Amino acid sequence: MFRSFIFLKMKNKYIFRLSLVLILFLSFTLSFAQVKETSLIVGNFEIVKVTDGDTFKFKNLDKSTRLLCIDTEETFKSKDAKERTEEIASDWLNYYRENLKGDSYPIKIDSPFGYDTWQWAKEFMEDVDSVRLEKDDNLRGIDVFDRYLVYVIAYKKGREVNYNLECVKTGHSPYFNKYGNSRRFHEDFVEAQEYAKKNKLGIWNSKTKCYPDYEERVIWWNKRAEQILNFEKKYSNDNMYVNFLSDDGFIKLKDYINADVIIFASIGDIFNSKFPYLVRFSHDKENSVDLVVFEERADEFNEIKIEDFRHYYIYVKGKLELYKGRYKITFKNKSQLWME
Repeated sequence: MFRSFIFLKMKNKYIFRLSLVLILFLSFTLSFAQVKETSLIVGNFEIVKVTDGDTFKFKNLDKSTRLLCIDTEETFKSKDAKERTEEIASDWLNYYRENLKGDSYPIKIDSPFGYDTWQWAKEFMEDVDSVRLEKDDNLRGIDVFDRYLVYVIAYKKGREVNYNLECVKTGHSPYFNKYGNSRRFHEDFVEAQEYAKKNKLGIWNSKTKCYPDYEERVIWWNKRAEQILNFEKKYSNDNMYVNFLSDDGFIKLKDYINADVIIFASIGDIFNSKFPYLVRFSHDKENSVDLVVFEERADEFNEIKIEDFRHYYIYVKGKLELYKGRYKITFKNKSQLWME
């Protein structure tokens, strides 16, 4: 019996020590997670103006913002916005089709539902004193137009609400993953969109005077998001490939001057009114890589139909050079550009 007592005492001591180790480990893990989470916070700010469903102005914020994973419809913002909205609402679908003008991809124009979403957003924020702006990750916090890429976390009725998610759940926006899936809330956005679809809310209700081609838009955006996932899966650890979409990728380019590189990017502008043609891949307003096409290579370049690539992410291969402070790659043959 004495031996059993000693064994039990030693066993309890072992369990206590193991529990202590686990507690310390969990404390460290939670502490690390908190630090990581803190690094994604831009700050707390007062909203001074709701410009439309996905555009707010914040007091003392040094840049404008682009709200992540949502894309609400455009709206008239003039003093007669309501009257102009009612005017286009009377024959909405014909008005929309007339504005397509032969474009093969969906367009964005002022819409009746864009106005409705603007009013909803203003009402949503009426009782909100300030919001917390958070980034999706630390790979890229600012977009090509020098705007913070953020989620808006509002405190309403005693709880925190992710405004971006709420837009999707209420059908005021689709899950906008044209520039990649949400790294933090992908499953939440998918679930929110399914909820809105199932309940025929907002853009998912056939009676709503909104853009009539959301199914087509979602297919297009999903393909772009899959391109990003494909790159990360296949090439993120390959030193020859550079993700020009990320801040790290842009910084990394300086190591490839006068060397062959493959850049994963999207087309910003195409300048083809005179030679040499330029296809510009922009990281932001100030920084880009130009594919330079001289006249003797124009016929082969035109075989590519570069406009078909404009709506997706593409790969650009070649020798990276620095010319007058700008990165450039000279076009030599059509095998230098492809899409996966």
